[in-house]
Amino acid sequence: MPVNQDLEYYDVADALDSTATPADAADCHGLLSGLVCATGFADPKIWVAEIFEAYNPTDKAQADAFRLLQQLYEQTVTQLNSPDINFELLLPDDEDTLRERAEALGNWCSGFLSGLGLGGLPESDKLPEDVRELLNDLSQISRVDFELDDPDEQDLAAFEEVIEYIRVGVMFMHDELQPATEPPSQVQ
Repeated sequence: MPVNQDLEYYDVADALDSTATPADAADCHGLLSGLVCATGFADPKIWVAEIFEAYNPTDKAQADAFRLLQQLYEQTVTQLNSPDINFELLLPDDEDTLRERAEALGNWCSGFLSGLGLGGLPESDKLPEDVRELLNDLSQISRVDFELDDPDEQDLAAFEEVIEYIRVGVMFMHDELQPATEPPSQVQ
């Protein structure tokens, strides 16, 4: 994969599957995104311990997955700090079932909230009202049990609207919590 090409959901999912870690790709991207929003960066000592139950750098599959997640982290920081507003949630493709995509979105939101907590998000009363509302919405989305066995066009359109709401909300939250930050270089 070329260095400048954005990672796709299944690139990360396959790497994590090879390590037998319980974390999934959407949850990992949410965690990294939450850490970046809360602190401006994601300390590998924090996120590696959250993603891998027992990280062993001599384990080839884990080392490969770590490198891929490091690339995902750098992609996330770049997107969140870009004036081009090109941040995207790492979710399964449109070809997957809406149930699978909705479950991944719930996992993404859960990971994001965990990342914010690990990053030391200020107490709720110290946050702007818009941020508090977004946090409440993300919390509700992370717990939704989607009944989408036979979705219609309206369901698909509503799902895409929710993704766009979250995408824009995360960029807004990043700007509120980390105004004008520059992406730090990461030591490997």
